[in-house]
This record gives sequence, C-alpha cells and structure tokens, in this order.
Amino acid sequence: MKITQLKDHALLKSAVAVCREYITKCNPDDPANDPLSTREESYGIEAFLSISNVVACIDQLHFSIEMLSGYRSNSSPDKMNRYDYVVYGIENYYLRFTSVFDRCLRLANVIYQLGLPERQCNNDSIIKNAHVKGTPVAKSLTELDKFTGPFRYHRNTVAHQGTYSEKDLDQLGSYYLLAEKDDDFERYRYLFKKKTDDFVAEKKQDFKGQLVALESLVENYFDSVLSVFETRLKAYV
Repeated sequence: MKITQLKDHALLKSAVAVCREYITKCNPDDPANDPLSTREESYGIEAFLSISNVVACIDQLHFSIEMLSGYRSNSSPDKMNRYDYVVYGIENYYLRFTSVFDRCLRLANVIYQLGLPERQCNNDSIIKNAHVKGTPVAKSLTELDKFTGPFRYHRNTVAHQGTYSEKDLDQLGSYYLLAEKDDDFERYRYLFKKKTDDFVAEKKQDFKGQLVALESLVENYFDSVLSVFETRLKAYV
C-alpha cells in the first residue's frame, strides 16, 4: 500500500531525533517512572505529535482511495451494499482531505508556540498572527487554504446536511435500492456492477490527482516550517 513520501521529510526526521533522545533515557522496565523531559524535548515531542497528525491524515487519504474498490459483501457490515460502501468511502475522503489544512494550522500553532486552544486555530488566528504574517509559512498556508477551499463544500454537506450526492452516484443508489425491493432487478446486476466499477475507477483517478497536488503543497509547507522549528529547538540547547 502506498504511503506518503512526507515520512521522509527533514521536518519529521528532526522531530523524531529529539523524541529518540528522550526515549533512550526511559527505563523500559519501569514505565511508571519516566524521567522529566527537558524544555527542548517537550517542544520536540509536541511538534512530532502534531507533524504526525498531518502525515497520518495523508496516509489515510491514500488508504481511503484504494479502499473505494475494496467492497466485499461477505466482510462488510450487515445490510451495507456497494452503493453504501462507495458513498461512505467518498465522504471519508472529503472529510480527511479538508482536515489536512486544519491540522497544518494546528502544527503552526505548536511550532510558533502561540498557545492557542485547538478550536481557535483558524486563518485569522494563525496566518494573520504577528509572528506568522508575511513569512514563507503564511504564504504556504494561504496556498494550501486556497487549494482545499473548494472541497469544503463537500465536507460541509456531509457534516451538516446529509449524504454525499452526485447524479451518477445517485442513479447507482436507485438501482441498489430497487434490487433490494424487487427480485426481478437481479438480472441487471452485472450491468450495474460494470457501471459502479467505471464510476469508482474514475473517482479514484480524480482523487489520486488531487492528493498528489495536496501532498506537494504540504511538502512546501513543511519546508517553510523546518527552519522555524530548528531555530526554536536550538534556543533550548
């Protein structure tokens, strides 16, 4: 299974190095008495967790794309047909896709040590913050926001209004509903299987292209954050 190349980024490696130093001081036979972390270690560990949240979300996007074509009736929840499965997968994709930007905002909050509660990490509080405004970090976040913005319509529809909907998918849903109510529709099963296969293949291709672009923007963001993180890390040494 493909995973994001961001796991090889210098930002994550730098944070991992700090975490490793702390872990080597811990006694594996006495987990209840871990040593106190230094200010450098505390900062590095907090940054590592926030970076990992971004990377994990992108990994999960890769998984959600591949799983769109993974429906198996014998291993899916009871009464979940293929239409239900595809809708669930698409909704999951859009929810995670737009979540990446939110996680990047929270990462900036940690890197710059702004001290904002997570729920207050938004464009105004992060990008327009006096410490961030006008920096490469602000620029990369603005580009990421601009790219992910149009996808928030789908996220908001799912989160606040109901099921994800588009014409071709709704037509497939109608067939699956009718097939459950009328045995005569069984003879059309292979026709709609082919239509569903084609829909899923096209959707996966679209999603993969979107994810490539998203990863590139996040990589640019990580590049911009790296120097800030390392400068602040050295201040504790």
